Amino acid sequence: MLSAAWLGHWKAPWGLDRGRRWGDVPWALAAISQAWLLGGRDGSWPRLAQEARRPGGPQVTQGPTTFGPRPDPTWVALLRHGSPGIPAAQRGARETELLAWAWEALLEGDGEPWMAAGSVLLDHPQRLRWIALLGAVDDTGTLHLPPFLELLVPPVLRRLPPGWWEGLLRSQDAEGRLLPEGALDPTLPWPVLQAHAGPLALEVLPPDLAPYTSAPWLVALPDGRWVLDPRLRAWARGLGASPLGLAPLAPGGLALGTAPDPPLAALLRLQLAGDQPRDWREALEADLHEALQRPAPPPPSGHPTWDRLRMRWGGEPALPAPGYPPWAGGVHPCADPFHWMAEGLRADRACDPEASLRAFTLAHAHFVRLGTSGWAERAASNAAHLALKWADLPAHARWAALRGPLPQPWQDLETAQLAEVNLEPDAALVRIRRLVEAHPGFTAGWGMLALHGADREQWDLVREALTHVQDHPYARFLQAALGPLTEDPPADADPETRLSWEAHRLFRGTGEPRAFWAAWADCPTQIMRLELGLQVLERRPDLRRAEALLALQAIADRARSARHQGRLAALWPTPEASPSLPARTLLEQWLAQRSTPTWLVWEEGARLHTLGTGAPPPEGALSRLARDGALAPFQHDTWIWRGHPLTWEGCPVGAVLVAQAPEAVPGPPLEPLLLASWLARLQETRPAEPIGDAGLLLTDGSEPMASVLRELERVAGSDLPVLILGATGTGKELAARELHQRSGRSGALVAVNCSAFAEGLLESELFGHVKGAFTGADRDRRGAIEAARGGTLFLDEVADLSPRLQSLLLRVLQEREIRRVGSDQSIRVDVRFAAATHRPLEELAESGAFRRDLLFRLQGAVLRLPPLSARRHEFPFLLPRLVVKAASAARRPVPALAPGLPQALARLAWPGNVRELLHALERAILRCEGGTLRAAHVPELEAPVFQARGWDDATRAFQRRLLLDTLQACGFRMAEAAETLGLARPALYATARRLGVDLVAERSRSGV
Repeated sequence: MLSAAWLGHWKAPWGLDRGRRWGDVPWALAAISQAWLLGGRDGSWPRLAQEARRPGGPQVTQGPTTFGPRPDPTWVALLRHGSPGIPAAQRGARETELLAWAWEALLEGDGEPWMAAGSVLLDHPQRLRWIALLGAVDDTGTLHLPPFLELLVPPVLRRLPPGWWEGLLRSQDAEGRLLPEGALDPTLPWPVLQAHAGPLALEVLPPDLAPYTSAPWLVALPDGRWVLDPRLRAWARGLGASPLGLAPLAPGGLALGTAPDPPLAALLRLQLAGDQPRDWREALEADLHEALQRPAPPPPSGHPTWDRLRMRWGGEPALPAPGYPPWAGGVHPCADPFHWMAEGLRADRACDPEASLRAFTLAHAHFVRLGTSGWAERAASNAAHLALKWADLPAHARWAALRGPLPQPWQDLETAQLAEVNLEPDAALVRIRRLVEAHPGFTAGWGMLALHGADREQWDLVREALTHVQDHPYARFLQAALGPLTEDPPADADPETRLSWEAHRLFRGTGEPRAFWAAWADCPTQIMRLELGLQVLERRPDLRRAEALLALQAIADRARSARHQGRLAALWPTPEASPSLPARTLLEQWLAQRSTPTWLVWEEGARLHTLGTGAPPPEGALSRLARDGALAPFQHDTWIWRGHPLTWEGCPVGAVLVAQAPEAVPGPPLEPLLLASWLARLQETRPAEPIGDAGLLLTDGSEPMASVLRELERVAGSDLPVLILGATGTGKELAARELHQRSGRSGALVAVNCSAFAEGLLESELFGHVKGAFTGADRDRRGAIEAARGGTLFLDEVADLSPRLQSLLLRVLQEREIRRVGSDQSIRVDVRFAAATHRPLEELAESGAFRRDLLFRLQGAVLRLPPLSARRHEFPFLLPRLVVKAASAARRPVPALAPGLPQALARLAWPGNVRELLHALERAILRCEGGTLRAAHVPELEAPVFQARGWDDATRAFQRRLLLDTLQACGFRMAEAAETLGLARPALYATARRLGVDLVAERSRSGV
């Protein structure tokens, strides 16, 4: 159980002094360090709830309960970009190579690069200050720190009696001196204690403390130093875990991040000082001037940095020293860039290009930290060379930009090497020819020409170049390649020579595949592995295995070479044709014949359907395949799995997941279009005719329509007036008919559209008239209210009633009697009233356009019909039933429905709701001419989507667009944008929050 300031156990004595929010690198370092201490160092990353507190930095607000082998990507995105809305893997615009590598490793669960980056991001004094901020203490009294801080505290000092480290970390003032806590114990020898209470640790035991060696407040360390209880030292204002208290105890040197001494400072400036190690001047001058001929290494100096520089000249490994990791020890917060230059060369000689590239990355970062541009360019040049060797061409381009142009002939050599990777052989040969013509004495250029000729079996090029490459490492292979090449490669051949030798033996039929793949696995030059591996599989189809293809794919993906990607894709077997059989028969028969697991997946409505054979795929694979449509090759258990999308007529209809054994020759995959047609035919549905339902008030039982029908059923049997609200086309009249049918009333349902008549005609239409009441009234006539006696009167668009008619209708609702126009005799009526409108009656009542007392009378019960846009999830249920009705209206047979059509139609807004959709289906049925109804028959799917918006929504959208356009024009400079908009800067941030604008994500998307 850990205790720390960032866990809320006490207040930190000072702030981070670096960074101020999520997305700032120092805050990310602090947050990742906390996760590291809570489990990340053991490969168990906690799911943390952290908040940003200034100036203290990130704080854990709740102890973690969930752990995983990798950090939560949303958390990583917040730390990396300041917003969880940006993909965590997306590289930031200003990230260094070290930080990009650290983020990439963190997403894979490796936090070591971040722990190494701490010594780059923070100087020595800042790291000493951060000990009080990030230090955590366990129940035994042991101090725990992230590695970039751990180096600064001697191991013997990290374990003290319980409670001592808590006091050293928390009870400090701004200068780092301890603050007293509790009561003063008068029995203690205070005069003696005060004399020695200043230092955090005593180098030797003072004589006046010798009588107290058995006291609990005095502890001896294994290295001979002594520590007084910090609670006692606090009364004398002794030093705590602060820069003043820790600096005398921390080891010094370049590895710990302290300033270099004058001779090293001169060396970092590419200059020579007068007091460099003895007999080193000649070697140093050759190195500083980058001479091609170097003298023998001078004798060791005994200094850790100088002896690591000596390793660049071929000297033996330097001895261990404080602050330095062991050789081949991996990532470490050592801050000596010369150590990482030496480690990079050592790893390169050990044929480990990735470790070498990472070492040069750390060297470059520390040279930049020290402000030494010359050495930084050297490290970048080495990193560029290793990135090319590791087949990371994007990284090579970035490092090449950092190092600047190479001197000749190395620049032309690199151009030719890149041409071999990116261009076709003939175009690459042109670049190589230029190289040897411009630099005829450059052996490496002739070596490229010879190898190019050998790989393309152009032996005249090999013979031409061979006379110039007698000292080239491949000379023995080239000479042997001009002969039968039946012998084994020499025992002392380097890995590249051995790989070329075994590849060409395979081409000639004299080699063994096992020997080639062994040499291929041992070769550190990834570009060479990619090229020769592709050549072997292109020439020897019998050697194609899924395992080999996946290994080549990993290199090609890292290289991002379109030429190699295309060649690799062609190595997978071509699809085969299949006979025309019923869809399900084809699928089931083919699955039954599969010798390896194969699974089909498709979505129908909200349900995931699968069909397959053999062992099930890994958990979640089918759902990911259904979501993404395809899966790149991956290995699980004993199988190589690969997911293919299945599309038909431009629409996805499903996907197939195929498994193969790593050692087996990959079988031909199904022809995607053919499989898609089977699956499309399998999913085609023809709606049953007729489909029983209650008019057009259809629902699959889900919300929001289910609530409407439940309310309708509840009030149907009563005499309460019912107000039906909803947009045009949502089925208000149909709801009234359903209400009448369920009411059990014996009379008829009479519907009147109040917006279809002038006021005088509408009064007669509703109340009737007597003979002679007005011109043309030649007989008595019953009105709609009388006609609905014993039944239901439905008043559509009731909001359009004039004030006079509203008063008359209110009297009918109150008195249950009417008077015909021109008559003074009252007639009793028994009528159930239902009214509907698409207009906002509450707003009309507020403005006086509609009588509020009439509104109260009409809304005995209220049914609010949802728009079709709120029922997108119901389209798989609604569409077959609407198609039946549309086909009947169009007098055409009911067509089959193409797979995916409900989902495609659900993407539209349909502002006219069910009515608009029904008319669109009628037109589509006429177009399909008896065939399957497809998306192509609905031209509305290709038209721009109309979004019906109210005034508030439109205003909000305008404000959001104006804000984003202004930010873009101002380059996301907040002060300038606020001034342009006439806002205070805090108001700008408040407006962005109100409009839902993620400023960090928008800045990242804009590339600013």
